[in-house]
Amino acid sequence: SQQLLCDFIQDAPKSCGHLRQQTENKPKNVRKMAWYAYNGIVFAAAQRGVISQAMQTKKRRLKVVGELADHHGRVLNKTMADLPLDCPPDEELAELLAMSLAVEEEWMPAWYSSPNGEAAHRSAFHRVAYEKREFCNVNLDRLFEGVNTWEDLLEKLK
Repeated sequence: SQQLLCDFIQDAPKSCGHLRQQTENKPKNVRKMAWYAYNGIVFAAAQRGVISQAMQTKKRRLKVVGELADHHGRVLNKTMADLPLDCPPDEELAELLAMSLAVEEEWMPAWYSSPNGEAAHRSAFHRVAYEKREFCNVNLDRLFEGVNTWEDLLEKLK
């Protein structure tokens, strides 16, 4: 965002200066796509009765989402890509990339035509689409197959 504001948006000097003055460890209130996947899993677990009424009464959903994300990510060392996913076919992702490139070329022609502009865009798209799998949805039916309790779900995630 600093590069965009400072290098390509000419009439944003105050915003650019503000970003340059910020410290390296700036606070973030950003949720990654995986958080939304975990949120959906917790919501579905409650709907399906996998999370007991007692647990639902005792803990807020966001706390359970955080605990699930922590368990899956830090304890099991897994990512969203390790969940059962339904992903768009390669043809649809290629169309999305083409549209994304066209928008970038139209809105930021200087960046797009820079030596690494298009290559950086393609690389970032590949990382999001194929490594992080952020265009995919968790297949909840497959995830909850044979799962009756919260402990069953945690075991299935291993």
